[in-house]
Amino acid sequence: MKTFLSGALVALSVASVADAAPAQTAERVRLFASCAGRLSATIEHGWLTNIGDGRTEQRQRRGFEDLIAAILPDAHAAGLDGPRILHQRIAAKFAQAQLLHTASFHRDTRRAAHARELAERELARCTAILPR
Repeated sequence: MKTFLSGALVALSVASVADAAPAQTAERVRLFASCAGRLSATIEHGWLTNIGDGRTEQRQRRGFEDLIAAILPDAHAAGLDGPRILHQRIAAKFAQAQLLHTASFHRDTRRAAHARELAERELARCTAILPR
């Protein structure tokens, strides 16, 4: 029963992102992997700086992991294998971590504010995809 419900939720999630996510499978899986990576960086930054508990971000990251799992067969058919998807996730995590680090610790307040704005914009792009 739990597997059925999880599958149904994933199917609904995939259907609900149809308008917000790119049409091609390869672009969707890249976006989902990037969002999972950005959320991972945000969670870790929160742990390091004692900002928030990360529960919302962890739930959202699980949502993207479910979306990746749901689209994985189509991604494989489109030529994307596990290492490529993982690379996309790690690259996005690194980029978000750099933005968050700059936003929190850079001495130039304009540069810190710009990094914060970019980090928030990228994260908002991701969280807008997930159902509420």
